[in-house]
Amino acid sequence: MTAASTPPIHVLRGILRHIKKTAPSSSTTAAAATSSQSNSGNELSLHQHVISQYRQSISATPQQAQHLRKVAYDYLNLKKDLVERGRLHELDSGADMKLSPRELSRRAAARAGLQLPVMDEGHVDQ
Repeated sequence: MTAASTPPIHVLRGILRHIKKTAPSSSTTAAAATSSQSNSGNELSLHQHVISQYRQSISATPQQAQHLRKVAYDYLNLKKDLVERGRLHELDSGADMKLSPRELSRRAAARAGLQLPVMDEGHVDQ
């Protein structure tokens, strides 16, 4: 989907969903509690800011509204991609301890769109 074909309300809901997901979990220590309160205040102000921007875009000119939709859509895609990258990074952490050097090389080549040459099993790596 593109910014032009995605309804603005769907983008708004997606952004608000990501804001809600990034809210810190409740803690038991006093320092963490005050930090949590300031973070929830930041979350609330960000939530309010996003909603106010959405409301302002309703009364914007068609060109401005289209620009704001593109910005919001790009932001939503950025947040989704960053969450996915974090998830993949967590999956990949510790791979150097679990995988052989050959497998690490194969995966690095695959990320770059390359394939390592097939080597005989009897061939010793040096």
